[in-house]
Amino acid sequence: MKKALSIALAAILCASLFAACGSGSDTSAAPSSEAPAADSSQEAESTAPEAATPDSAAGGTKLVFWHSMGGRNGEAIDELVACFNESQSDYSIETQYQSNYDDAITKLRSTPKGSGPDIMQLYDIGIRWMIDSDYALKVQDFIDRDSYDVSDIEPNIAAYYSMEGVLYGLPFNSSTPCIVYNKEALAAAGVDALTELTDFEAIKTAAQKVVDAGACEIGVAIPNYGWLFEQWVSIQDQDLVDNGNGRSDRATKVMFDENGAGEKIVSAWQDLIQQPYAKHLGNTDATKQVFGQGGVAIIMESCAVYTAMQSAAEGQFNVGLAPLPKISASDTGGPSVGGGALWIMDNGDDTRANGAWEFIKYAATPDEQAKWSINTGYLPISAAATEVDIYKTYLETDNPDFMVIIEALRGSRPDRAGAVMGVFTRARQIVQDEMEIAINNPETPAKDVVDKMAAQINDEIEIYNKTSV
Repeated sequence: MKKALSIALAAILCASLFAACGSGSDTSAAPSSEAPAADSSQEAESTAPEAATPDSAAGGTKLVFWHSMGGRNGEAIDELVACFNESQSDYSIETQYQSNYDDAITKLRSTPKGSGPDIMQLYDIGIRWMIDSDYALKVQDFIDRDSYDVSDIEPNIAAYYSMEGVLYGLPFNSSTPCIVYNKEALAAAGVDALTELTDFEAIKTAAQKVVDAGACEIGVAIPNYGWLFEQWVSIQDQDLVDNGNGRSDRATKVMFDENGAGEKIVSAWQDLIQQPYAKHLGNTDATKQVFGQGGVAIIMESCAVYTAMQSAAEGQFNVGLAPLPKISASDTGGPSVGGGALWIMDNGDDTRANGAWEFIKYAATPDEQAKWSINTGYLPISAAATEVDIYKTYLETDNPDFMVIIEALRGSRPDRAGAVMGVFTRARQIVQDEMEIAINNPETPAKDVVDKMAAQINDEIEIYNKTSV
């Protein structure tokens, strides 16, 4: 009965969110001493156009928004844009789906500057290239121009898209890594997720209990996903690359081979996969499919899969979330964000740039972020979103675990925001390729695996630094 009521409430919430646009969102600028200030060199290079009132005739100035959200998330994007278009008459935004993030950035690279979109959704690992390419205007310049209050943006989320006091893109769809688990399977095994899934040794014990109890055929599976490797480096309080994780200057080499973080990850992963209660199921899609069918009790994933996994598991079991486990119990770092941000593209048109800024502010408001999180599973970038009535209801009915993940990210330090480098897409693929070999050949020395990763990524970094503008 409780689950039926929760499902009914969720359906009513989602229907109401998609059916009507919020009326309580305020996109006006507000002075704030907490807004991140650019340094003097950045102030001299401000690219924000003068604020002006556009001509609202004929439906307003037309803007194009490239995004990479398909399915339900794409519907949520379309609804957000429709609500913005209805909220004012100065601008009219058209959404254009660009397939996945890699396809979108590939298309942008081949598009002459000035002839692309006005607003671009770009994944987190594209920030270095976007800065180096000079395709976009800095959000910080608009913040400074308007004294726009950014104090409501979650500090650990804003930190990823900021370098040297400058916020480049405004966070939008943000996620953090976590454990996704089958609540009934863990309950049957007598495992408490929040106290017994804290590190790899604890995961091994819990997974064994699940299998011994006959609650699931497979206790635990970790998808081969390079993002998780990066997160476990951060959780060890270590840098992935040099030069302050690529934030004080361009990265010139990786650090996970020198600081020992990579070897610890590979060793722990190899050890886990050799246990009878663990199994390698492949990439994220394959692992999620088995989880949704009830075949595995514990997986590691992004919190953004929460809504999809609830749908897949409906009628079979309830889905829970818990913080990503540490490699060792003594690790003192924390996770960083994934997902993407919204960028104001430099098309040489001040009116369109100002329109992009107005939309980005609208998307960041507590009301819109509350709706966005409920419908997609992404974290709200607005701290105040958790106080919006519909979101409080969402969390308090059948989704208290989601607040656990929000608090886990809040507990991480902004100075551990995550690495930045121009070849992140290629680097992540290299990590996944070498991890696949290591997982299937667990007798391979972890140091050898890490050394191969490092050598290949360092070559890619060197080429990028020599050839990029």
